[in-house]
Amino acid sequence: MVLSLTNTFPLLLQPCILSRRTLPFLPQPSSSLYSSPSPLPTLRNSSKRIFCANSTWEEPNDGFDREPEEDEIEDQEKEEEKEHDNRCSETGAAGSSYEEDLIREVEQILTPEERAILDMNKTPNLNKISTPKWNPLHTFALAIQIPLMDKLLESGIDINSVDKDGVTPLHKAVMGKKEAVISHLLRKRANPHVRDRDGATPLHYAVQVGALQTVKLLIKYKVDVNVADNEGWTPLHLAIQGRNRDIAKVLLVNGADSTRRNEDGKAPLDLSLCYGKDFKSYDLTSLLKLVPANRDP
Repeated sequence: MVLSLTNTFPLLLQPCILSRRTLPFLPQPSSSLYSSPSPLPTLRNSSKRIFCANSTWEEPNDGFDREPEEDEIEDQEKEEEKEHDNRCSETGAAGSSYEEDLIREVEQILTPEERAILDMNKTPNLNKISTPKWNPLHTFALAIQIPLMDKLLESGIDINSVDKDGVTPLHKAVMGKKEAVISHLLRKRANPHVRDRDGATPLHYAVQVGALQTVKLLIKYKVDVNVADNEGWTPLHLAIQGRNRDIAKVLLVNGADSTRRNEDGKAPLDLSLCYGKDFKSYDLTSLLKLVPANRDP
């Protein structure tokens, strides 16, 4: 028997005729399947902006909404040290034997002159392994060689030693955005206020390279957010020059003076306006004009 399309089509339009007896694979209706959809979640105003009649002001934020990464870095360092200790304990006697064999082998291939140099330098001789530009402590800081850096410090090398440009290991680590080294040096009492030959501090360089977490960390160590270099440039000048809104806001709410002028007579606002009429200029201008003016004392 052949059903015509005319006879079968009405069945397609009547799903109520189908039941579990005729189609046992159909699921039983449930309240969860046929209930009304839940209301959409309410969106939170995460920007913390208060709208006034003629302007918008952002609620003060000291830049520390989340825990700084220093604790995370410390945990990472402790974990790495633990792994290193475990590897050393596992190798134990084998490692000691290898070192003894290596020492004997090297001493046999050294010339008498080379052996004399080695015997004369029981500890690192900074004068012989450094130049005014190339300092091993700076090199280790940039290369994240913390154990080697600590060995130099234990031998008596100054943690604030400078190169020909007045740059310290902390300066170098900040320039390279080496957060683990920065945190380690600060815990070892590296000077966070030190200036290079141009008067720039680690905070200047942290702002220049856009290292927001390092900026927050240095502020925790009570650095001066209004410190100016030899040409009168403050960290806020650099933040506006780099068009970095997040860093500029952290500096402002931690006391940066938006009216401070450099030797050319330019305030941070002038730098923002000199970029022209794009959205970023208006955004930074709003930040400079409204946040300091409305911030709680």
